[in-house]
Amino acid sequence: MYKIGIAGAGAMGGRIGVSIKEAGYDVTLIDHWEAHVNRINTYGMDIKTETENYTVDIPAILAQDVTTEFDLIIILTKAMHSEAMLKHLLAAGCIHEDTAIMSMMNGLGHEERLSQIVPLSQIYLAVTMWTAGLRGPGQLLLEGEGTIHLQRADGEMDSHTNSILQILNKAGLNAQISDNVFEAIWSKATLNSVVNPLCTILNKTIHEFGSYPHSAEMVKPIIDEIVAVAQAKSIELNSHDLLQKVEAAYPKETQGLHYPSMHQDYANGRLTEVDYLNGQIAAYGQAANIPTPRNTMLTQMIHQLETKL
Repeated sequence: MYKIGIAGAGAMGGRIGVSIKEAGYDVTLIDHWEAHVNRINTYGMDIKTETENYTVDIPAILAQDVTTEFDLIIILTKAMHSEAMLKHLLAAGCIHEDTAIMSMMNGLGHEERLSQIVPLSQIYLAVTMWTAGLRGPGQLLLEGEGTIHLQRADGEMDSHTNSILQILNKAGLNAQISDNVFEAIWSKATLNSVVNPLCTILNKTIHEFGSYPHSAEMVKPIIDEIVAVAQAKSIELNSHDLLQKVEAAYPKETQGLHYPSMHQDYANGRLTEVDYLNGQIAAYGQAANIPTPRNTMLTQMIHQLETKL
């Protein structure tokens, strides 16, 4: 039986884990949040969708207690916790030489960091457009549809790639194998690098920010920096297309009513993932001698806010 671990069982980890579990696979949720883990094990995962409420029985375990050896580990922790989680799972004997490690986290550079812990050939990158919310310990809010694009981090195809694809699609997660997953990752990172810090700094929903008549003038220079840095890394992005992608998030019927995840983290007293978005873009830009003053400033402004946490 293919054993699957979801490392980081928050909103998105819960959604992916529950979907795969409902498809009949052996799935374990792994997390550090004791109240969350205990409620899942006692009552199951409580699911609320647009049309129904139901419960899914799925095993959950605290990260410090896990010893199971997995064939696939999907990492959905916050980016800043991913390396510590992977090191812990490796030390706990959860990873064998053929375990597939799939990062589905937001942000950039995960393959570089994780490959310092396990071989690059074991790392798979995925970008998802699914959304999810956590209403409380063991309580998921699942709305809307989404997709997943995936690829082995070194670009090679192998049997694991097809196995992962089959698992995700049996779970109804609309997955497909990409021949250049980095473009999809950078495209999503661009959206997050715009709406996340700006809505957090300005304390606005995505719709409220987009309703400002000069929002495009604020957004385009940020995007232009990202496109220039991406090109230096041989990733082709189009500024016009990315601006349209950002603006498509503004309407209330898409993402507009929501505060982005960075705003939610800050509002709940948690450090943000800005270093893996604007901060990573600035770092790549510095390495390639490409100025990134706007992404650098956004990173510093978010860190200024975090000094209050």
